[in-house]
Amino acid sequence: MESSYIPHTAPYLRVAKSSYMTYVKCPRQYYWRYCAELPSIPPTDEMIRGTHIHTVMEEGLTDGVEALWNKAAELGYDEDNGVMAMSELLHAIANELGGLEVVECEVKHEIAEEYNGQKIMWVAIIDGVLRHPDGGLILVELKTGNMNTGKLGRTRKELAFYRRVLSLHPEYKNEEITHFLYITPDYIVPDIYASDKLLDEINKRGKTVWLGSEYGVAIMEQVSSRTVNAFEKSLATTIEKLLSEDYTMKWNDYFCTTWCDFHLSCEEEMLFGDKLFGDENDDERITVCAACNSESNWVGERVVYRITGEEGSIPEQILLISCECGHEQEA
Repeated sequence: MESSYIPHTAPYLRVAKSSYMTYVKCPRQYYWRYCAELPSIPPTDEMIRGTHIHTVMEEGLTDGVEALWNKAAELGYDEDNGVMAMSELLHAIANELGGLEVVECEVKHEIAEEYNGQKIMWVAIIDGVLRHPDGGLILVELKTGNMNTGKLGRTRKELAFYRRVLSLHPEYKNEEITHFLYITPDYIVPDIYASDKLLDEINKRGKTVWLGSEYGVAIMEQVSSRTVNAFEKSLATTIEKLLSEDYTMKWNDYFCTTWCDFHLSCEEEMLFGDKLFGDENDDERITVCAACNSESNWVGERVVYRITGEEGSIPEQILLISCECGHEQEA
């Protein structure tokens, strides 16, 4: 069945976990990524590592800790603190649950639904689904990097999305999804006497927690009706706004310029509005070709990234414009 992330361009509106979370975070970012299809920055070392750690966990879940270490060595992460923590956490979780009964791991689901009068194609790739000793299902989400209460809340929303998609699947229609399991191997375990806001909050709410010796935390919680109801309300509002093609910009000087791949596109829009290359009647915004001195023969544009090679530096997004004469320059 044909589907598209762009509203009203295909029989089904395609809604994946990543596209949904992008729209919630910033509708304009959704527009740049999924409608305008601007390219994202090349993957950073952290992104590449995150992908590899997911692969290592998949091996550990499906084939055991020995397979986890074999895959880690194959990928060059056998001395990675996160992998060591992952091994400890999976061992501890297995001991608590009486083993790891894996139902599925990294399986892509595409489920069509008539949702509030709109045809939706839900898309989800769940890190893992385990069987709880009580019979219900546990949805697993791996997050690299550190964990805090804000990130935990966002991840809970992602797992609520997965819960919704899986509950529509014919193979799971008689199954109850009872628990969410968050695994964060990079979490720095605090000193026994130190206060930690995340752990303090978790302990108040009675969740099950496993800690690695130096790194890593795993948190398991029961799926509450409060979580489900809050998500469903948010989802309905989000889909309604998306269908109305509301791409409001949520600009923040720090977060956008630091974390968004498309911040230059928004900055350019705030400066120049819809007229990217100026107007013949606007003397303040005329772009002249450095080669042929023409101001009206622009025929195309493309985005590239400037990489300095300095440790910790972020690639800089550059917009290049092309003249009919063949010359290309920065906008």
